Amino acid sequence: MDGAAHQPICDAPSCAITEWSTILRQIEPSLRLEISHLIREYAEHCAEAFYTALLDDEAASAFLSTQIVRDQLGHALKMWLTALFSLHPPDPAALIALQKRVGAVHARIRVPMRLVLHGARILKDMLRPLLFEKFTLQTDLLAVVRHVDNMIDMAMEIMGGEFVEDFRKEIATDEACRLVTLGQDLAVEKEAQRAALLDWGHKILLSICCAHPPPLPTLGKSGFGLWLAHKGTPLFGKMPGFSKVHELIDQLDHHLLPRIEKLFPVPPAEIQNLQEIQQEIGFLLNNMFTENELIAGGRDPLTSTLSRRFLPSILSREVTLALRNNLPLTVLLVDIDHFRLINDRFGHAQGDSILRSVSEIISGLCRPGDFVFRHGGEEFLVVLVETDEREASSVAEHIRSEVFHKPLMGATKVTVSIGLATFDGHPDYEHLIHEADAALAQAKQEGRNRCVMNAERTRT
Repeated sequence: MDGAAHQPICDAPSCAITEWSTILRQIEPSLRLEISHLIREYAEHCAEAFYTALLDDEAASAFLSTQIVRDQLGHALKMWLTALFSLHPPDPAALIALQKRVGAVHARIRVPMRLVLHGARILKDMLRPLLFEKFTLQTDLLAVVRHVDNMIDMAMEIMGGEFVEDFRKEIATDEACRLVTLGQDLAVEKEAQRAALLDWGHKILLSICCAHPPPLPTLGKSGFGLWLAHKGTPLFGKMPGFSKVHELIDQLDHHLLPRIEKLFPVPPAEIQNLQEIQQEIGFLLNNMFTENELIAGGRDPLTSTLSRRFLPSILSREVTLALRNNLPLTVLLVDIDHFRLINDRFGHAQGDSILRSVSEIISGLCRPGDFVFRHGGEEFLVVLVETDEREASSVAEHIRSEVFHKPLMGATKVTVSIGLATFDGHPDYEHLIHEADAALAQAKQEGRNRCVMNAERTRT
């Protein structure tokens, strides 16, 4: 125990490579090859049985459908199995990278880890009878069962670690996204709440001056107090000043105001004390809003479109809504053609002006419920909610035409290429972006200044 306690902590990736290398060394090459052939022979059967079992699980219904399993996930599982038990000696680093990618996808589409582990158990239960039938020699059977179990368990371990890490990032981004949503116009909210705090102060002074009978209006139950408790908590709840504000409100409502109510006339020192506490609350409130303005940098400063930082949270949520409620959803990737040449020829100031103008055109042609992101240097990603292929094509064509006909650079035409992809049931939002990107690439190849629906789908 003492020796183990003094061993250096192992770097996680290095440990995983070492462990997986050990698992691979423990199996005879000939047995490993026989397992690989067996997996290839029964991979399709395993995939069918695997998803049949999962589709019966109520928790899986939010992520899986018969069509998506048939069209995409069944093939993906077969590929995963054959990669895990490859014919050639596997590379531990490549195996780890594969499991991390799969774990990241599971995190993005919010598949419960319990469901992933349940699937691994189903796979092992399906493979075990096949191994018993194939390997009759007891020593070989023990070796291959142990190898298959260890390989799948190791894969789940790597997936789980990546799942937790990616899910943690998703939660943090979701929280930031929620803050931006609650405080989209923080400057306006800031002035409104400062005014509400001052209004409460004026009412208190008026009550004191006019000798109104108690009780005096408390700050906690005022418009400002209610806003702070319900909307201020998600905005400021983790900031140090937030707890201090609550302490000051408690001091006012439960100590100072009850004491003032018993005094008449009210001593100037008590009024001064009340105003000082009110001013301190205002000071802390101002600081918290200033700090939150940094968080509210969820918009691109040049184009005022949404920052790419919030794309995973928003698009993941929209994909989930589309999947659960059977709603259409379409993504557009809008790219300004030859933008580098524009910057080189006319300067970056002109390039920035064009970016702003194109973003204004896109936003103007979208509905309030749609989302427009600055996706890259000269690229915008548009999420058209509850919009099918036909409607999205019309929006895309309006964007293309408006940019083409608007004199953004005088006589020199500015054009955009647009790739469209409609939601096909795949629960990973990156799949939708990939399809739109493929369509955009085709639009570029075909000469630019055009809109192209996902190339792969239009061929099928």
